[in-house]
Amino acid sequence: MKEEGLSIRIMLTRKIYIIVVLGILYLIITRYLRPTLYYTQQRYQPLISQTTITKHKVARPVKAEEDLRSSNIHNIVNFTKQHQDEVGVVDSGTERTINLPDDHEPYLNRFQRRFASSKARNKKGGYLFFRHMRKAGGTSLRVYFHDVMLYHNITRNVNDFRGVKGGREPPNYQVYYIEHEFIPMDWRCPSVDPRWTESLRIIVLRHPIERHLSEFFFSGSGNKYYPIDKEQLYVNKTYTTDMATYLEKAIPKWMKGIGQHRSKDNVEGNFETIFSRHYTDNFQLRALAGCSSPQCLAKKKVTDEQYERVTKYHPNSYNYTKPVPRCTQYYRNEDKPSALFEQCAKPGHVKDECVTLGCDGPCFYPSVGWGKLDENKDLFRAQTLLRQFDAVLITSKLEDNDQADFLSDVMGVPRDSDFSMARRAPTANTGVEKTDKREKSWFYRDLLANLGLNSVLSLLEGENRLEIEFFHYAEKLNEAMIHQWKRETR
Repeated sequence: MKEEGLSIRIMLTRKIYIIVVLGILYLIITRYLRPTLYYTQQRYQPLISQTTITKHKVARPVKAEEDLRSSNIHNIVNFTKQHQDEVGVVDSGTERTINLPDDHEPYLNRFQRRFASSKARNKKGGYLFFRHMRKAGGTSLRVYFHDVMLYHNITRNVNDFRGVKGGREPPNYQVYYIEHEFIPMDWRCPSVDPRWTESLRIIVLRHPIERHLSEFFFSGSGNKYYPIDKEQLYVNKTYTTDMATYLEKAIPKWMKGIGQHRSKDNVEGNFETIFSRHYTDNFQLRALAGCSSPQCLAKKKVTDEQYERVTKYHPNSYNYTKPVPRCTQYYRNEDKPSALFEQCAKPGHVKDECVTLGCDGPCFYPSVGWGKLDENKDLFRAQTLLRQFDAVLITSKLEDNDQADFLSDVMGVPRDSDFSMARRAPTANTGVEKTDKREKSWFYRDLLANLGLNSVLSLLEGENRLEIEFFHYAEKLNEAMIHQWKRETR
């Protein structure tokens, strides 16, 4: 019995010893080695690799097993899968917080660090990548980026484009400017497109109802028949009543594609025109929820020709490592930086050398964003892709000091520069100048409510419910980024 008891004590002592040793090794690895491993690769990791989302009232869990399975076309890295159990689809009233990891790449001077020339990177530059959502402040940001690049001694105008054609590309063309506007982005792009890791990625989002109605009054029939006159609105009874009568009929027709140069039937199945001057439901969600996996394409009911196009130009099948400077984007001229020379992106304006592949930049390969949305998977896809951007901005806050200073720090320019977003004047594309915070966030929803058009407002909210939910998530992510930036720079 004594020998048996002694053996048991020896075994327990060994187990305790092993546990203590393993514990010490774990502390050493997590405390000392992990930060070193991260920062040796920080330029090439997704921005938010360990997002933690605190959920208080989850309506339904996200399950994306089918899209996360490996296939003969895709080899997806773990950054997508690790979020599978962290992100829930929640109703718009749910409160949640998004916490960024302390060891992520600092926001200050990301422009300089992302595009730093080095032998290790073969002195490569990269792309200033802007996901331009129509009627969400994109033109203002385009002008801002023009000034940012000039600050960094980079010019991008038509004369430079002509110089590239003659083989005289200047040495400061290490950073290319690219806007992604007219086609959906493959939600898996960050894990498969080598150009993504060579980019500084910026996106701006706007409340869906505000963005839709801004489009209606900018390029829809509202622009032609009833442009908004704030001096007459609610003051001139005839003007206000006639506008209400008109909008009650015109907005539902616009949503159905009636009387437009391009109907909904033409948009379905068309890669180039899903995001343009017409109405597309859940616009911003679809823009980031494009898919290219065989399972998803089958559900989207693509034709054999469309399937072949997606797979042929997918980064796993096509080499995108060598930049094509003439198929990036240029400003028309220095005195009008709000206009781009659309030689590679805008349908009908593409130059011969850019016809096959379009613009040379991250995520410009074909993916599918049309068709019926899957409430779980499409929201999950858009949220996953959104987290990989360096800066997520909100339109109504573009002129706020905090967001303007945050963007200045990311772009590596002085906060008090003359071109700061906090000092920006409205661009020519601004249909109605908003004078206070309420108008910047609620102008068009207040317009419908004040005109007694709650039924029209409900129609828009119903059709774009998922996009509204996605936008609230974007607001939380924006808040988390600015909070983290303040911690880093205080």
